Amino acid sequence: MTRHIFTTRHGGVSTGVYASLNLGINRGDEEENVRENYRRLGAVLGCSRFVFANQQHTDNILHVGSAQVKNDVFDRVSYVADGLITREKDIALVVFTADCVPVLLEGEGVIAAVHAGWRGTAKGIVPKAVKEMGCDPGKIKAYIGPSIGPCCYETGRDVVEAMLELMGNEAEPLISYSDSRFYVDLKGLNRRQLELAGVKEIEVSPDCTCCLNEKYWSHRYTKGVRGSQCGAIVM
Repeated sequence: MTRHIFTTRHGGVSTGVYASLNLGINRGDEEENVRENYRRLGAVLGCSRFVFANQQHTDNILHVGSAQVKNDVFDRVSYVADGLITREKDIALVVFTADCVPVLLEGEGVIAAVHAGWRGTAKGIVPKAVKEMGCDPGKIKAYIGPSIGPCCYETGRDVVEAMLELMGNEAEPLISYSDSRFYVDLKGLNRRQLELAGVKEIEVSPDCTCCLNEKYWSHRYTKGVRGSQCGAIVM
């Protein structure tokens, strides 16, 4: 049975700006605190074998398995990937967020975890992952987790133009304008991309990480001084 989770910043042992369930491995937190946080995450998921995305706002997607499982959460990885796919059981795929969109995908005998910031969204990383999964998209279940909402995501014209270049008229209802400012609905854009890729069953969290900054870390709200929550999926 497939399990998935979108964490909050609560329920861990980290302190200070990382309080308390920081799962980011490169934020400057005490390593043993992060290890304990992962032990707690593993207990909830029923899985202690993790593969992490190495996120650099790309559309790189990596098929992973036992060879990529970390012996220690702080072990370095050699790949760059904002999306992970596996057909192996008992491996939890993990993506990190603090405003960007975590998307978890459950297909027939295959799962995926995707980190979609504005660059990844503009590159179509989520529908690319759907295609890479190699199964009937109509039977995929998609879960879009907490991320910054259009209420708080004011962007530059470059972001708007990137979305319009990829999606054309499909993007327009998900972009709003006010007093020469642009506001983009990243969750909505990823949902529409999933629909266009043939995915029918889509759950979307209503939570905005910036509005609910006491529940989630928000890169924008904290100006980058923060921990990270995650989206994780395992079968």
